[in-house]
Amino acid sequence: MSMSPHHLADPAESRADAPPAPAPTSRRRFVRNVGLGAAAVGAVAVTGGALTSVASAQTASEAEPPDLEAGDIELVQWLQSLSIAAQEALDTASEATFLPSEDTNMLRGFSRHHRDQATALGTLLAEEESVTTANPELLSELDGQVSGADDRQALLEGLQQFEERLAATMLASLGEAEMFLVAGAIAAAMAVVGQQAAALGSATDMPIGDWLPTFATTDGAYTQAAYPAP
Repeated sequence: MSMSPHHLADPAESRADAPPAPAPTSRRRFVRNVGLGAAAVGAVAVTGGALTSVASAQTASEAEPPDLEAGDIELVQWLQSLSIAAQEALDTASEATFLPSEDTNMLRGFSRHHRDQATALGTLLAEEESVTTANPELLSELDGQVSGADDRQALLEGLQQFEERLAATMLASLGEAEMFLVAGAIAAAMAVVGQQAAALGSATDMPIGDWLPTFATTDGAYTQAAYPAP
C-alpha cells in the first residue's frame, strides 16, 4: 500500500496497451482495492480543496437502508460514534484562543467532515439503529488532549496523531465489513481522514516521514473493546 508521491504515468498512456482489468471476484479483493485507493487519496491530496471535494461526495441518500448483517450494523454504529466524537472534539479545538484564523477555519472544516462521515454512515442504518451520540471514551480522551495543549504546536500535533489513529481504525474496519456498501462507505471516510492527518502534519512542520508514511498500517487503531459504542 505504497503512498510515495512520485509522478504517475499518464492514465491514457498506461491504458493504451493494457489488457482489460478482471472484475473483482470477492469481498476480500474489493476491500483491498478500495483500501489502496483511499490510502492513495489520503497521501497525495492534502489541500483544503481536495478535502472538501472528497467529503462532499459523502452525501446522505434518501434510499432505503440496505439489509445489513448484525456485525455490519455494529461496526457502522461504532464508526458513527467515533466520527461524532471527532466532530465535537475538533469543534472544541477550533476555539483555542492561541490559534491563528487559518488554523481555526481548518479545524472547523475538519469537524464538518467528521459530521458528514457520521451522516453518510448513518444512511446505511435504519433510523432507529443510527447512533447520534459521541463515543464516550474517545470524546473524553480527546477533550483531555485538547484542554491540555497550551500552544498551537501541541494542539495540532495531538490532533494529527488522532486523525492518523482514526485512519488506521478505518483501514482495520475495511477487513471486518461484510457488505460492499459498508466497505465502500468506510473507504470514503478513510480517504478524508488520511488527508486531514497529512494536512495537520504539514501545518505543524513535522518531518514528512512522520505524516506521509510509505505504507498505511493499522498501527494504533482504536478497538471496540477499548472504545465501545454508546
